[in-house]
Amino acid sequence: MGSKAQRRNGKASDDGLPARQQAAGVPGTSSGAGFVEQEGLIEWTFGTIDRQVSSMVKGHTVTGYPALVDQGKSVSLRVFQTADEQLDAMRGGVIRLLALRVPAPDRYVLEHLSNTEKLTFSQNPHGSVTALIADCALAAIDKLTPPELPWDRQGFDGLYELVRAELIDTVFTVTAVVERILASTRRIEKQLKGTTSLALISALNDIKSQLEQLVYPGFVARTGYAQLSQLPRYLAAIEKRLERLPGNVQRDALAMAVVQRLEDDYDDAVSALLPGRRTGRELTQVRWMIEELRVSLFAVELGTAYSVSEKRIRAVLNKALAPA
Repeated sequence: MGSKAQRRNGKASDDGLPARQQAAGVPGTSSGAGFVEQEGLIEWTFGTIDRQVSSMVKGHTVTGYPALVDQGKSVSLRVFQTADEQLDAMRGGVIRLLALRVPAPDRYVLEHLSNTEKLTFSQNPHGSVTALIADCALAAIDKLTPPELPWDRQGFDGLYELVRAELIDTVFTVTAVVERILASTRRIEKQLKGTTSLALISALNDIKSQLEQLVYPGFVARTGYAQLSQLPRYLAAIEKRLERLPGNVQRDALAMAVVQRLEDDYDDAVSALLPGRRTGRELTQVRWMIEELRVSLFAVELGTAYSVSEKRIRAVLNKALAPA
């Protein structure tokens, strides 16, 4: 399940593709009257982004949807095939452009972490505390960025002023959540290493795979603040499952089979996407619905964020697979 697990946490999904592949929109690098795709952008120097552009392809008018795309150390301006893909990419691009402009908060945050946070943060999948804090800063900017995104320089500048004023306090809100996540992760990893029973091996491998999907280098920003706040509950459910597992092997296996069937179908759906196409809102929703289902199956007393069942998940999955 290793490669499928990687696809579920996004390591091998759309964000890892070259920007040219991610565009997958109106053919060519120039689309519509006066619109030219750009890359290597570190400032908002391109005026107003049109919500849609058109070009003639073999005698037919083709509509494309321009957006900024996060490229890590810069952003690009690309065209997408659908408005949903446009908005998904645009949010990440705006957040990255804000992160490139605001002063890095890592030194101040590191100096003001609690002793517990410093100890917990010293063991993280990012490789360094500075990298982890940078990841937390991106999630903080995500929290401060409203659903209505800026499409011109004036709107972007206004959002920048808000982010600059609120960033430090918001980063500490994020680090508090991340400290809980990492502390729980360490406890789970310790239990996994300390259990050698062959009867439990399938369940333990399933838990290890799930953990890798939830906590990995870059997980804070990639998960996004809204969903990040749910991770402590998902991890608490894993700990509850581990507590009960020795006396609950058969029942655990039945529940695990339900989850793994859904995960396999989800992975197949992601693999079937055309090159460069983003996973989209429905498939992203399915990914997190599966985590909620795990809570309902393995630690129901912790509660779920909404009503969830295999039938409900399959309904959303089928919607995601339906032709546009």
